[in-house]
Amino acid sequence: MGQKKRPPTPKAPTPKALRGLKDPARTVRPVDYTATGRRAPEPRRDPAPRRAPEPRRRPRTIEPPRQAPPPPPDAVHTLRAEDPRPLPRPLRIAEEDIRSVGIRDITTERIVHVVADPEDAWTADAGTSDHFLRGDLVVQVRRADNAVIGVFSARYALSVRPEDYEPALDIAEEAAGPGARGGKGTRHPTTRRELLRRMEAAGFVVTPGAGHGRVSHPDHPGLFVPFASTPSDRRFTRHAVAQIRRVFGIDLRR
Repeated sequence: MGQKKRPPTPKAPTPKALRGLKDPARTVRPVDYTATGRRAPEPRRDPAPRRAPEPRRRPRTIEPPRQAPPPPPDAVHTLRAEDPRPLPRPLRIAEEDIRSVGIRDITTERIVHVVADPEDAWTADAGTSDHFLRGDLVVQVRRADNAVIGVFSARYALSVRPEDYEPALDIAEEAAGPGARGGKGTRHPTTRRELLRRMEAAGFVVTPGAGHGRVSHPDHPGLFVPFASTPSDRRFTRHAVAQIRRVFGIDLRR
């Protein structure tokens, strides 16, 4: 078979043939490559400062008045004005409350005698209790309720007594509470006769003895205070008032 002939290649048009024709490139619209079909973004502005959120306020509530609970029946003292119990207390001796060291077979009468007429006394535990010494015996008394909480041998008590103790023979006079009137109007009896008159008015009974008598009270059996028949100390009345206050919890001051 014979080879197929290719069509002849057309010749390029001559300028003469193209004269008067419009250049097709001039009819093409140029492409805008920046156009996206969206609105141009506005210029960025600094954001306004944010306000701190206000704290949430709790709704107001009205609490009903609460009645104060009554004090326990065995309370030593309360701050209620209607509490009829005075602050001074008679000396209380209960075996279950007493801690003893170096002492055996101690009698109640001897404990009372030590507290009533001590040779020395001190407090060393921030004023919560007082120690009374007489002879070879030391009795510890709690101030809050005037209860005996310790009975020790003098040797032991003096060995554990701190160096910065507060010595005072009449510490229980202040520990027992304010006077009957208080303030500048409070005064002690100045004579033995006046002291006896106040004791009789308070119900005390004075039993005379050889050198020293006894002061007792029918409402407080087992308690007593020694009473000198011929006192030589001019502070005798003040000392007797402190003894009675310490043991019986009764204030003879006015």
